Order: sequence, then C-alpha cells, then structure tokens
Amino acid sequence: MHNEVPANLAVCHKLKNQRRSPNAGPTDPIVSMPQTHDILILGSGFGGSLLATILSNSGMSVALVDRQSHPRFAIGESSTPLADQTLADLATNYHIPELLPLTKYGLWRQARPQLTCGPKRGFSYFGHQAGVPFDPDQQLLVSASDTGDLADTHWLRSDVDHFFFQIAQQYNVDTFTKTAYQLTLNNDRHWICEGTTPRDTFHINTPFVVDATGASGEVMNFLQIPDLSHELLTSSSALFAHFKNVPKVAKVLTDQNISLSQHPFPCDAAAVHHVLSDGWMWQLRFDDDSVSCGIMSCDTPTPTFPNSHRWTEITDCYPFLKTQFTSASTVRPDSGLIATARIQRLRRHAAGNNWAALPSTAGFIDPLHSTGISHTLIGIRRLANILLQPSPSRTTALTDYSQQIIAELRHIDRLVEGCYAALPNFRLFSNWCMVYFAAVTSDERVIFDNSAERTSQSFLRTTDIPFRKFVSSARHQLQLCINSGATPSACDHFETWLRTGISPWNQFGFLSQPLPANYHATPSRNAPADDGADDMA
Repeated sequence: MHNEVPANLAVCHKLKNQRRSPNAGPTDPIVSMPQTHDILILGSGFGGSLLATILSNSGMSVALVDRQSHPRFAIGESSTPLADQTLADLATNYHIPELLPLTKYGLWRQARPQLTCGPKRGFSYFGHQAGVPFDPDQQLLVSASDTGDLADTHWLRSDVDHFFFQIAQQYNVDTFTKTAYQLTLNNDRHWICEGTTPRDTFHINTPFVVDATGASGEVMNFLQIPDLSHELLTSSSALFAHFKNVPKVAKVLTDQNISLSQHPFPCDAAAVHHVLSDGWMWQLRFDDDSVSCGIMSCDTPTPTFPNSHRWTEITDCYPFLKTQFTSASTVRPDSGLIATARIQRLRRHAAGNNWAALPSTAGFIDPLHSTGISHTLIGIRRLANILLQPSPSRTTALTDYSQQIIAELRHIDRLVEGCYAALPNFRLFSNWCMVYFAAVTSDERVIFDNSAERTSQSFLRTTDIPFRKFVSSARHQLQLCINSGATPSACDHFETWLRTGISPWNQFGFLSQPLPANYHATPSRNAPADDGADDMA
C-alpha cells in the first residue's frame, strides 16, 4: 500500500491509465487500463465526496465510484452547531477552504449563492391534536444561534452533494459516476471494482474500500455483515417530498391571533416539528421558498392508495396543517411524494481489516433530532485520522471505530424512541427532547471550548456512563408516567424527576419553563465568525 503518494498522482493515474483505441474518434469510449488506488470509496454523496477530498489532498490516490450521477434528490438536510463546527475543523485541518463558507448561513449566502440553503436558527415544536384547533400553549422553541448570519443551515442536498462532488474532482479524486460495477476480492485480499460508465470501462485495484452507499450498503451486503435492525427500539416510516406554496408557520399563527413576541427567533428559520398523535412532521424551509416536508409515522402503511392521498388524509386531520397544505404542491423529486417502509436499520459491524462504512451506511435511526449530518461528519473525521496512518497500525483503530459507531447508533435509538413513546402527549414529548438537548449542548460546549478533545469525543455522550445510566432511568420513569395514563400529576412528577436527573448535563436551563417554552441560549450563541473565512471564499 502506498501511503506517501504525491497529491497530484491521481491525475497521473487518470492520464496514464486511460487510452483510446487506435481508431477511436473524439466521442468514442475511452478504454481504461487497470488502475491501482490507495482507497476506493463507493457512494459520492457529501460524505463519500468529502472523505475522498480529504484523503486525496493528504497525498493518497482515491477513486470515487457511484451508480448514479449528480445532481440528484436526497433528504437529510438539517445541520447543527456540532455539524458546522466539525465541517469547519475538517476544512481547516485538511486545507479545503472552499468548504468554510458552508459552516454559517451568512457566509454561505455571501460566498456560495448558487447553492440553495435555508437558515436554521434552532428547533421549533408545535403540538397538535386531530380535529382540534391549535393550542398556543403547545409550543417549544430552542435556539441554536444568536443571529441569522451565524445560523446553521438547511442543505438542498441536490445542490450541496453536487458541490462536494465537484470539490472532490478539483482535488484530483478519480471519479466514476452513472456506473454499473461489480465488486470482488482477489487472493491478496485486495478489492477489485470493475465496471462501465456511459463513456468508458474501469478496473480498480485497491487494498481498502469505504462504503458510503447509505441504505444500499453495497460493501456490507457483499461481506454479508449481519443485519441487526430488529434489535432497534424505534420503529417509524416516512412520507416526504419538497413542496411549494406552503405558508409559513408564523403566518398561520398570526392569522389565528397567536402572538410571536416570545419566540427567540423566527420560528420558520428552524427545523420545524409538528408533533401529531402518532408521529410528527418536519418542515425545513429553503431560501427559494420551497420546503422539505415529511411525515414520520409510528406505523408502516400498506400501499393501498396513492401517496398523495395518504398525505392529504393525514394533513386534513389537523386544522393547522390543513391550512398550510391546501394550495401546496410538490416540486421535488419529479416522481412526487416518496413513501418508505420502516426506515430504521443497523449492521453488526461498521469496519473490518480492509473496509469501513460511514455512519449512515452502518445504520440509521430517524430524522428526529437532526443527527444525520453531524454523525456523518464526525465519522469522516475519525476515518480520515485512521486511513492516513500506516496500514499496519489501522487494525485496532478500525475495530474501535466500528464499535464506537454501532454504540452511537444504538444510543441515538434510545434518545429518539422515548419521543415516540411519549406520543400523543406533547408535554411528555417535549420533556424527553430535553434529554437530547442536554446531550448535544454539553457535547457542543466541549467542542467550542476545547479543540484538543474534539477528535476523541464520542457522539451525544455515548461513552459517558453516568449519562447512559441516566437515560435508562429516565426511560423507566417515562414509562411509569405513561402507564399511569399520563395524568397532569404524573406528568408533573416525571418533569420534576427529569429536571433533577438531567442537572449534571443541563448547562442552559432546560426544563426551567412550563409550556409554551422558549430557550434562548445554547453553546453556539456567542460563537464568533471564522476570521478570514470571507477571504478564503
């Protein structure tokens, strides 16, 4: 394995290994000779493309292969302070300044206006009951930034993934898209990836492969890594698309004479959660005024009628949502609303001696709490550290990586499942959300205060044994409240217990307010802009 390959070697690989047949014309296919790369990455979403860029810019020869091409529709669009700081660290440490503007809304709008995004000032929650007008007391808003310019972002993934892919190409990654390929292992335990694109054929030989294919899990399927999805606690399905002509939540509230004066930020500049009787809806608004919307349900629907019919059936049950979607129509994807079966998945391992998977390939829990982008970026940081070390020293590190990723996915599962268990009680749902907010804000505090601890830090306090014990005890207390019928007195008792139990990790006064609750301060509140980021853009 070559660990000290010059940064421009990928270009040399590409030039010397591509040959036209003697009689080929300018538009005839290129016939590719066998190529050797240090790393093969399957999947060119933002995660696979970013890891490829980091490794290539650090001196490795990298091939990036995908069955599809860009741009393409994808969800998983909501960043967080943890995600933005991790991306900023990666862009700085691995000298990829083109990515720094994507870490704050103001910088993004100034430096990358061609990439559609939206501001995310925090998290907004609104509780609804079927057939009942919205109750203004059923509100919870939690800030994540102090100003719009410092806000996190919603990523229009078709734009952003394409941009990350183009950056990978600029940093000399050999890219192959719209491919049909086959993966094998030779006698030396090297991976062989052979396939075709619309223009050429390719034959890649590499000692290490990264699976960034998400739910497809191509490497994991090839290796027959056991599926442990049945062990997960959360069970939900999704129905989603991007819409136009969706009035803002603030407008609907104002039209109903509900005051917005106590909101710590514009409630639509957020990851908006409409909490329903047996699930919830996300709304993420982009600057082109399209909105990513999805309904998460506790049940898995049977496909007995069109997705649009099911969407209308659900939204019509809730007067607030019916008002929002009366004139709405889908704009992405071209095929319209997408429905899924159960979305939870988990594999037994996330890495082996000659392979590794990004967190989103090893498993996925739920869009609730916006963990996807941040967990992917943290996984990339860990894998980059491992893969840039000499090959013989990787085995233990890869084992640790695998165990850590699987443990974190199980931990996310516990944090999410409690919210679903609390339904349809909005107060209990909101209380359980505070377990997540205590975890993520104490994580963020470490990141903003101590950069030396960032690379070794677990995700959402997974390795914090007292916190994990607290989560288990809290879930037991929640169940006692549910079993009692979630009476007001039982909810009072649970909230009091939770306020005391959460105190070691509660640095920002969560659970100090009755509903409707508005929390203004979080760790990134006073985070300064990156000096010089405008110049690097």
